[in-house]
Formats: sequence, C-alpha cells, structure tokens
Amino acid sequence: MATLMAVLAHPDDETFICGGSLAKYAAQGHRVVLVCATKGEMGRRMGVPPIATRETIAKLREDELSRACWELHVAQLEWLNLRDKTLEIQSFDTLTDSVLRLIELEQPQVVVTFHEKLGGHPDHCTIGGAAAAATLRYREKSGRDVRLFFVAWPGMARDPQTYGLSPEQFVEVDVSAHLAEKLRAYRAHKTQSQLNAWLWKSDAVSMQRLPSTEYFIQADKPIQRRKSLLE
Repeated sequence: MATLMAVLAHPDDETFICGGSLAKYAAQGHRVVLVCATKGEMGRRMGVPPIATRETIAKLREDELSRACWELHVAQLEWLNLRDKTLEIQSFDTLTDSVLRLIELEQPQVVVTFHEKLGGHPDHCTIGGAAAAATLRYREKSGRDVRLFFVAWPGMARDPQTYGLSPEQFVEVDVSAHLAEKLRAYRAHKTQSQLNAWLWKSDAVSMQRLPSTEYFIQADKPIQRRKSLLE
C-alpha cells in the first residue's frame, strides 16, 4: 500500500476540494496524510448563526478539521501552525523546509497540493509552490519517485486551454462511492458549511448535490491518461 500526502492551506480545503478522493484511497488501504498550513483563523465565516468569535475561531476550526479527518479516514494530520492569510510573506525557504521534513518523515508515493499560480488564493498558491519545491528536493535527495499532482476545480477540466493546460493533464477520480464520507466531513466543518443550506437537508438530497468526480492536474511529464493518482 502507498502513502498519499495532501499539503493544503486551510481547514476545509481537504474536504471541499478533494475529500472524496482522500476517503477513496484510505478505503483502499492506502495511508492518507494531511498537512495543513494554517488554522484558518482569519476566515469570515463563523457559522449560521455565528458560533465563533475572532478569538475562538482558530481552536474551533482545528477541532472541525480533526473531525473531518476522522470522517475521511485520514491517518495523520500535521499542522504547520502558520498564521492564516500570511503565507505569501513567510520565508519561502523556511516553508519549503517545513514541508520537506514531513515528506522525509512520511515518505509518500504521491503528493497533492495547490498549483502555485492557479490556486485561486495567495495562501493556496504559496503552500502549493512550497510543496512542489519540497517534493522536487526530496526526489533529488532520496532518489525516490514521488508523483506530484495539483488539485483542480471542475471548470478547469471543462476548459483547460483557458488555464494554459491540456485535457491530458487532468486525472478524473470517481468518488461516487464515497459521497457519504465527504458529506459528513463537510458537516464537520460547521462554521464554513452552514451557509450552504443544501448541505443540511436529508443525506440523500445533500449527496445529490455533491460532485461524483474530483479533478487533479498532473505536474510531471510525460503526461499520460490516468484515472487514479495511485495507479
């Protein structure tokens, strides 16, 4: 069995973007490790009605992520304990070193992170750049073959040329058998998901709204058609 490491920026990134995939690979017996850079303490969502304050939100979101990891069967959760919305002003070398230490500890076969330019948020892009750099350094130091993938939104896969990508770069992961786990993880992130009323209807109704496919961008050449990150 392999180890898949996801290196992301905020609590809920793992669920909202690739939770079905994490649950799927964990169910197949692979070890899934999540590295979260921040506690998301500068986010504006506090629940509906608010259940947190600026002073309590960090601990609450930490607890929410722990519960989401339980639902997705994430084996190990690691925190970088950096301040939310400040990653782009951190030392890039120090950030890369922090991720590299965890890669060396876990020795994953696959690293999943944000694209350094297409991440959609400065924190996303910065942690993605650091995770990619750390993966390359680990390859050089260890001689191990570690595959690197970037999380992607469905719109990217529908119109890849707009993003400077080719259709062949996308991996489409069927997560239809793991929507129940993803829904429970969404609900674990209560402060962030209560605004979406459809998530709190019956399980059957809510799962109908969850996409059954998650998308990833292959970072490494040669590009080849894949239906799995771990094939």
